Amino acid sequence: MNAATVWSKSGFTALDEVRSEKLRPFHQERLAVVYVRQSTAQQVLDHQESTRLQYGLVSRAQALGWEASRILVIDDDLGKSGTSTQGRAGFQRLVLEVSLDHVGIIFGVEMSRLARSNKDWHQLLELCALFRTLIADVDGIYDPTLYNDRLLLGLKGTMSEAELHILKQRMYQGRLSKARRGDLQFALPVGYVWSSTGEIQFDPDEQVQHVVRFLFRKFDELGTLGGLVRYLAHHQIQLGIRVREGPGKGELVWRRPNRATIQMMLKHPLYAGSYVYGRRQEDPRRKQGERPRAGRVVVSQEDWFVLLPNRCPASISPEQDERNQERLQANRARADAMGAARDGAALLAGLVVCARCGCRLTVHYDGGGPLHTYACVERYTHYGELRCQHLAGPCLDRFVIAQVLTALEPAALELSLAATEQMEQERAKLDLLWQHRRERAAYEAERAARQYHAVEPEHRLVARTLERAWEEKLLAQQQLGEEYHRFLHQKPRLLSESEREAIRRLATDIPAIWAAPTTTDADRKEILRQVVERVMVDVQGNSEQVQVRIEWVGGGHTEGIVLRPIGTLSELSTYPQICQRVQELTEAGWTAVAIAQVLNEEGFRPPRSTMGFRPETVSQLQHELGVKAPRPRIRHREGFQPDEWWPTELARQLHIPRGTLLHWIRQGAVQARQLDEPLHRWVIWADEGEQERLRVYHQRAIGDEFRRYWTNEQFVEQP
Repeated sequence: MNAATVWSKSGFTALDEVRSEKLRPFHQERLAVVYVRQSTAQQVLDHQESTRLQYGLVSRAQALGWEASRILVIDDDLGKSGTSTQGRAGFQRLVLEVSLDHVGIIFGVEMSRLARSNKDWHQLLELCALFRTLIADVDGIYDPTLYNDRLLLGLKGTMSEAELHILKQRMYQGRLSKARRGDLQFALPVGYVWSSTGEIQFDPDEQVQHVVRFLFRKFDELGTLGGLVRYLAHHQIQLGIRVREGPGKGELVWRRPNRATIQMMLKHPLYAGSYVYGRRQEDPRRKQGERPRAGRVVVSQEDWFVLLPNRCPASISPEQDERNQERLQANRARADAMGAARDGAALLAGLVVCARCGCRLTVHYDGGGPLHTYACVERYTHYGELRCQHLAGPCLDRFVIAQVLTALEPAALELSLAATEQMEQERAKLDLLWQHRRERAAYEAERAARQYHAVEPEHRLVARTLERAWEEKLLAQQQLGEEYHRFLHQKPRLLSESEREAIRRLATDIPAIWAAPTTTDADRKEILRQVVERVMVDVQGNSEQVQVRIEWVGGGHTEGIVLRPIGTLSELSTYPQICQRVQELTEAGWTAVAIAQVLNEEGFRPPRSTMGFRPETVSQLQHELGVKAPRPRIRHREGFQPDEWWPTELARQLHIPRGTLLHWIRQGAVQARQLDEPLHRWVIWADEGEQERLRVYHQRAIGDEFRRYWTNEQFVEQP
C-alpha cells in the first residue's frame, strides 16, 4: 500500500511535489507529533468518528517516512476547549517539545484542533518558524518560514477563532431570545420549581412555602441580615432546598440557613414575581483559572438583559421588595448610607447630618469608652479641607431622646395592643413551623416502618439496615417532640394575663422601657430609626449653641437649641453678658462665692461643667478682666451673738494665720455661721474656753507636723 492510498483512506490529499519541496531530512530526524483534541466530554462520547480520524494521522506520518517509534501522539486535551491554553496540558507539552527542537512536523485534522485563539496560535507559529517545524492538516503541509504558508496559516487561525465566535454568538442570541419570552430555564431560588410545562411555580411542599414567607416577614420586622440569620439559627428553622444535580436531583433536603443563601433570597427579584435574566454577568478582568463561574459580577438593574414583572407567582409584593432592597443598601457600612444598628453608645449614628454640606457625621469614641463625638470629616478626608463642625454626642443624644419619648407618649395604648398582637402572631407562626416539622418527622418514621415491613423477614442483610433506619427516624421524632414541648413551656402560643398586664404597664411607661437594663443600645437605635428620618445639626460658630432640626418619619419636624460643652469660657455665646455681670457684682463688693451663685441662678453655664459656676472660675475671670472686689472695712457687730468674732479679728486674737482659721471652718473644726448678705461673710463663735482650745489645737498641730516632717511617720489626729 503506497502513501497515496493511505492518505485517501484517512481522508487526506496532498501533492508529492509540495511534499518533496518542504520535507527535509532533518525533519525526519526529529519527532512527528499527532495532536488529538475534542472540545467537550460529550463530543468525545458522541463524535467518535472525529476521534478515530485524528488518531488515523499516525498512518499519514508513517506514509511520509516516520517510523512508529518516532511518532508521538498527544491526546491529553480530549474534552478540553481550545479557546485558551489554561488547563490544556497536551498543548503545553507540544509547545515545550517544539521549544526543545524535538519536533519535525505537527499533524492535526484542522487548525482549530490546535488552538482557537489567535494569541496561542501565533505563539505556536513563531516557535515553529524559529525551529523549522512543519505543520500538516487535511489540505497539505505548511512551512511557517515561508511567507505564503505563514499567511495561509494565519488566515486559518483567524477563521478558527471567528468560527468559534460565530457559534457562541448564535447560541447566545438563541438563549437571549428564549429568555425574552420567559421560556429560558435556569436554577431557581429556594421555594420555586419548574413545572412539567416549563413554567415557574411554588414548591409543592407546604412547609417550604411557609418558611420562605416567614423569612421575609421576619426580615421586615428585624431589618438586618445578621439579625435574621441569628433568629433562624436560634429557633432551628431550616430551609427546604431541591438538589440540583447528582443522583438525588430534584429531591427535597433540609439544611440550616447561612448568610449567603439568605442574602441571595432577599435580593432575588423572583420572589416579587419578576422573571429576570442577566443579573450576574461575566467580567473578563476577574476571570481566574478553571472555575466555571469565575469573573461573574452583579450588575445594576438597568443593565439586566431581561426583566419581566408579574410573570411568576410572588411571595412578596413589589413594594415590599423595594423596601427590602433599600434597607439592605442602607445597612451597608458606607459614608453615604445610614448603616445597620450596632452596639455602641452613639445612639444617633447614621442619623446625624451636617446642615452645611449635607454629609453624614461620623462617630468618634474617646478612648474606647462611652463618651463620643459627632464630626463632619467628609470634606477633610477627601479634599483636605477644614472640618465642617463637631459636637459632643451625649448632649445631642439627650435632646433627641427627650423629643422621641415625648412623641411616643400619646401612642402608649396603641403600642401595647400592637406588641401583644405581634407577640401572639409570632408565636403562632413559630408553632406552625413546629407542626410542619413534627408532621414531616412522623411521615419519615412511617415511611421507614413501611420499608421495614415490606422486606422479607428472612432477608436479614436488608432487614437489619432498614430496622436501624426505622429506629433512627423514631428517635428523631421523639427528640423533636421533646423540643416542641420545651418550646411550648417557654413560649406558649397565647399570652397569659400576667404577660398582657406587664406589656400594658411597660407601654404606659416608655421611659422605663428605654432605661431598662435589658434594652440594648442596638434596640434603642432601632426605636429611634422607626420615628426619626434624620437629625440636621448646625453649630453656631465656635459657641456652645447647636441648631438642631429633627425630621420625623412620615413628615414634620422639630427644631431646638442644644448646648454643647466647649473648651474655653471665651467661646460661650453669653461670654459678654457674663463678663458684664461679673464686673458689676465685683464692683458692688460681692465675693466670688456670691457671684458664682448669682450666675447660676440667672441661668449662665460654664463651658464644661454641668454643676454650674464655681468660685475659682469667677476669680479667674476677675483676674482676666482686671477687676478686684474691695475689701470689706465695716466691722459692725449688729446682729452678733455673744462671743462671736469676725475671722480676721479672731485670728489676730489667737495669733494664728487667718488662712488656718478659714481652713478649720471648711473642716467643721470650729462653730461658724454664714451671714445672709451679698458678701456671705463668716462669723465664728469662740468664748474664752473655746479660744484656749483653739490655741492648744493649733500648737499641737504644729508639733505633730514638725515630728511627721522629721520622722516621716503617719500622723493621726486625735479627737
